[in-house]
Amino acid sequence: MRHFSTGFALCFLLLAVVSGMTPLRAQPASLTAPALPTTYVTDWAHLMPAGLYDFIPLEGMSASDWADPDFQQKILDAERQIRPELDKVDVVLPGYMVPLVYEGMDVFEFLLVPSAGQCIHVPPPPINQTIFIKLDKPTRMRTYGEPVIVQGRLSTMGAVTEYTETGYRILADEVVDFSFDELDIRLASVESAAE
Repeated sequence: MRHFSTGFALCFLLLAVVSGMTPLRAQPASLTAPALPTTYVTDWAHLMPAGLYDFIPLEGMSASDWADPDFQQKILDAERQIRPELDKVDVVLPGYMVPLVYEGMDVFEFLLVPSAGQCIHVPPPPINQTIFIKLDKPTRMRTYGEPVIVQGRLSTMGAVTEYTETGYRILADEVVDFSFDELDIRLASVESAAE
């Protein structure tokens, strides 16, 4: 029997938050997305449109300005923005698994997020930083702090699940355990295919 487990997902992610897991990749120093490769995506920052947060003053803001409901709505609106030009682009993307549909230790659907501990309730990652992963063949369940690499084709048709909304989805060709060597091999393969 396949399970759709809110409790499991929440516990899984709460443990990550409590343990203080850090992002797999550091966030970009700039608030502007890096230049986009023409045929593949390998970095979470590529998923955000350029200039997404340009409305935030570089000199900073007061706590009351930050808490202003209109400003908070601008943040939420920005987090919903995706890059339509990424539709049908190949991806090799490291991240963390949040299981959604599983049977025993076999996972059929999951959310891919950039940092361990990001979850659907405290608070969820931005929609443009949450990817719905669908698998033809199940992959094994990973623990909350065990990073993976997902390789497949990106779609800008996000998904709405019982738990959250995503800006993107991937029909994954492969999900493997993360290592820098494995990442280098996969990046080299998509770079050579793009040439």
